[in-house]
Amino acid sequence: MKTNSIHILSLIILIAALSGASLNKVKTNLISNSYFPINQDAELVYESSFGETVTKYFQDGEFTISSSEADDFKYRQALIIKNDGVYVMETYQFVKIFLFINKEATSSYGKPLLRFPLPLLPGKNWEWEGNEYSDGDTNTVKVTGKVLGKEIIETDAGRFEAVKLESLVEGSSDLKNRVTEWYAEGIGLIKAKVIIEGGGIMGFVRDILGYGTIEFELKEIRNQ
Repeated sequence: MKTNSIHILSLIILIAALSGASLNKVKTNLISNSYFPINQDAELVYESSFGETVTKYFQDGEFTISSSEADDFKYRQALIIKNDGVYVMETYQFVKIFLFINKEATSSYGKPLLRFPLPLLPGKNWEWEGNEYSDGDTNTVKVTGKVLGKEIIETDAGRFEAVKLESLVEGSSDLKNRVTEWYAEGIGLIKAKVIIEGGGIMGFVRDILGYGTIEFELKEIRNQ
């Protein structure tokens, strides 16, 4: 089975660690690299379609590592954050379907996958197209996205001023997913929703587990 959609959850679950405030005000229209702050003493807890998911961020050389785990789900991503954007270098994903049935894959890219450009302004668009390599398969992937603007989002974790992003991921093997995310500066991902329209591993999850839509919402900022 081709795994060209493994990186799709990278568009769903780019999760960040936090600052301490419940309401984080963005003072300008610019989005800075503080959407991926490193905090070794905190972890973000999400209510998700996979159950409770816990995410931590840490630095490994030049890479910012995002590590997320639920009972039947693991996700790890290596990012490079530059002045001009956030780039994905490698993605690992594991999903437990049934007791003895698992799906996992590691994906890399012919050129760094542009997650989103920096700085971001409301109304700004971006595109990326390139090859994804996963378990011996090579697939062409295209990502298009847009910054829609700021919204106030309330979750169990608090009230946040967040920037809303929408992106469309398309590729070979009938890959097509629509992703909506909300990010708060100094904290990271507050909420995310993906509509699965295509194939790949996410299409498999949809067909087997019935997930036509996958959602994540921040419910707790937990200090260790």
